[in-house]
Amino acid sequence: MKRASILMLAAASLGTLSVAHNAAALGPVDIEVAAKVGGGTNPEKNVADLPPNALGLGLGGRAGVSFFGLYGGVSFMDYLGTKSPGPPVMESLKSILYGIEVGYNIGVPLLTLRPQLGVGNYTVSGSFNGNATGATLAPENYNKSNLYLEPGLTGLLSFGMLIVGADANVLFLPGMNGSQPAFTAHGQVGIKF
Repeated sequence: MKRASILMLAAASLGTLSVAHNAAALGPVDIEVAAKVGGGTNPEKNVADLPPNALGLGLGGRAGVSFFGLYGGVSFMDYLGTKSPGPPVMESLKSILYGIEVGYNIGVPLLTLRPQLGVGNYTVSGSFNGNATGATLAPENYNKSNLYLEPGLTGLLSFGMLIVGADANVLFLPGMNGSQPAFTAHGQVGIKF
């Protein structure tokens, strides 16, 4: 009896899957994949010698799903950073951010506005060497990781499956000593299914 029930359930499932459906739409679900390019202001408080900016030009991407206006996804950015102006001390910084994003789509024809919040890991990598106050310093490399919070607003234009947009955000590094809020912005291009 149990085996017959399982066979009937399997037959009904296969029958449901074999019915023709409109393949052009996923119903209330949209899947987005986009490449991002952008940068940000310095997340370290300015001091007399102005440290290099770990949020110099960045390249990355994101992927996510929208369901009845709610958006959830993942994001990755590799900021190439900048170097200090030069002697006597040379310092360079770069950073990687990866995490999740949640938001809500506010749509009008062709345009989607999405207030969102990003949460994840911020890792800054640096190298330091030089000659300060007459003493030669040994080269030093370091990595530091911190939680980041990044509230922002994304605007997307849709042209069929193609999406083009931009986002503006404020990056907070609550666990990093000597940090300040940084402004980040990115251009985006991708596809929506």
